[in-house]
Amino acid sequence: MGWLKELFATTRPINSFMTGIGVVFAYLVFTDYSIDCPLCIIIGFITGYLGAASSMLINDYVDREVDAVNKPWKPIPSGRIDPGTIYYSSISMLIIIPFINIFLGIAPLITALTYSVVGYMYSYLRKYWWSHFIVSISTTGPIIYGYILAGMPINKLVFTILFSTTIFIITTGREVLKATIDIVGDKKYGYVTIPIKYGVETAGKTILSAGILGSLMGILAGILGGAGILYMVLIIIAAALYTVWAYKSFKRINDKTILEKARKNMLYAMMIGLLAFWLSSL
Repeated sequence: MGWLKELFATTRPINSFMTGIGVVFAYLVFTDYSIDCPLCIIIGFITGYLGAASSMLINDYVDREVDAVNKPWKPIPSGRIDPGTIYYSSISMLIIIPFINIFLGIAPLITALTYSVVGYMYSYLRKYWWSHFIVSISTTGPIIYGYILAGMPINKLVFTILFSTTIFIITTGREVLKATIDIVGDKKYGYVTIPIKYGVETAGKTILSAGILGSLMGILAGILGGAGILYMVLIIIAAALYTVWAYKSFKRINDKTILEKARKNMLYAMMIGLLAFWLSSL
């Protein structure tokens, strides 16, 4: 049963669990925290978990040769689990998603399948610079899928569009930042990222632009989307934190120490922004 333990660990259970919880909270936000459809919550959580888990597994499968050099302690390169087990498990999880969403209707089915495939295919497209945007699209999944599960309430449409756009922009900025930090390793293994293709100066401008535009979009989402006061307070804090570190990254784009600090602090800002979303209907 050792392989089963390794398989579970490879799914990054905490990350996958948080994706599932993200779907549940999105549903609750869009229903004003009422549980009108318990089945939606159960299937929504499972879909979020399996969608994230399958993408984690296929990522380790695709990167197994690179990991053999950079991270030989991981399950596949260390020999603790067979690559085939990882591969077919990821496929199985991906197949389960449309089958369970059939019970919820055509809209949840198409949405869940689309986002799952997008997240899954990222591992095969990482050598292209525009793959940054695939990650950004994937992060909007719990919001859009949760909105669909909630019955697409028209009074939440503007907020959904603007907040999803915020997530897309902010995630793109952080992905470019991460790519700037990893530029040496990415070049070595043939990955083409924005800082490699267009230069670190352009990457710095992209990070700063994403910080400013994404922050303004998040605040606008609250104003035009009718979010509560808790959302506005938290989103302003998140916006300030993210933008400050985006600016520091822009000014010292070649300083890996600053960029690493920015990566961590931007993640904290994004977590505050997510909390703002979860509390937005209060």
